[in-house]
Amino acid sequence: MSVTVLSPSEIQAKLQERNYSAQKTYLAMYSTWWGGIVKDPGMMVVPVDDHLVHRGDGVFEAIKVIEGKAFLLQEHLERLEISAGLIGLPMPMPLDEVKKIIMATTQATGAQNAMLRLYISRGPGGFTTNPYDSIASQLYLVVTSYAPIAAEKYQQGVKVGRSQVPPKEPWLAKIKTCNYLPNVLMKKESVDRKIDFTIGVCGNGFLTEGSTENIVLIDKNKNLIRPHLRHILKGTTMMRSFELAQSLVKEGHLNSVIEKDLTESDILNAQEVMMIGTTLDVLPVTEYEGKVIGSGKQGPIAEKMLKLLRADMKEGPKATPVYHADAVVV
Repeated sequence: MSVTVLSPSEIQAKLQERNYSAQKTYLAMYSTWWGGIVKDPGMMVVPVDDHLVHRGDGVFEAIKVIEGKAFLLQEHLERLEISAGLIGLPMPMPLDEVKKIIMATTQATGAQNAMLRLYISRGPGGFTTNPYDSIASQLYLVVTSYAPIAAEKYQQGVKVGRSQVPPKEPWLAKIKTCNYLPNVLMKKESVDRKIDFTIGVCGNGFLTEGSTENIVLIDKNKNLIRPHLRHILKGTTMMRSFELAQSLVKEGHLNSVIEKDLTESDILNAQEVMMIGTTLDVLPVTEYEGKVIGSGKQGPIAEKMLKLLRADMKEGPKATPVYHADAVVV
């Protein structure tokens, strides 16, 4: 067997030849390493010695664009900056500059509905664990197409089970780090079990979160409850959903909106259970470990919360237009 030493031109040709189905959803990428936007999926690459690649040393956010508006953009960017600060990772630029890059890159795609996948990495500079070997932090933004979950899933609900993957330590769970191996293994176990999601349970028997989503429930006293934030990531969509749900309290559909420790028993005794996340919105859970939850279909509160959230995405104060005059593609 002979091994070929490739020239730069041959490498570029091979990058453009390597095609797989997921690439059809990759619309554009901005990279501080390139200093601009690329639209060829084969060229959407990062240096192999970036700490992001070989150590998972970075932080990220996923932001949804609906009808030309980025939902919870400021909240996502602030959480990104907080996550970076918690691991001593300097932002490569101020958040206002990040916003301009988001707008310009989205504008380059022409997409009205998309996912913004934003990464801040420690940067290239070596293969050790020493973060100070990296020459400078980098920003990578990939805009992908957005494929909503089938409408029937919101009516029929999803199946959920208990994860066997040990939950992250509280200090790590609060950081949206690119070191997502436990999350990957949680998703793997749900696919292997042929259920939709698995949920973590801490050593004290309290619920944590899913692979990339939060779990909340409505108890028999009509209280909307989320787990304490000490063990989980502070989900931007969950927090906004709870803010919007205050209107349901005023209307008498709910008695309160609270935070407390939750157990598996609370799930099984709940009136309604929901998964909430950037790509999910408010998705009802109708089965846990093979046992039916509530009525076995989308409950009235889940339906109301979904409508409130989707209206907020389109017209609410947290929806930021991304096609803006300040973002000029050249």
